[in-house]
Amino acid sequence: MDNYDSSALGLQKCLLNLRRDHARMKASGELERAAILAQVIGRMEQGLKEASQGRKPETLQ
Repeated sequence: MDNYDSSALGLQKCLLNLRRDHARMKASGELERAAILAQVIGRMEQGLKEASQGRKPETLQ
């Protein structure tokens, strides 16, 4: 479970950094690059959503 938790945290940090980069690009006027990055982020999030469907979280019971 520890490997899963650390991997999940790492992925969350990566997505957060990508979202920050996206916001910076939009603010600085790099709209084309920001749009491409938004597509990449969306695909990553969709893949995670699809991967998690049908899985039940591990419990202590």
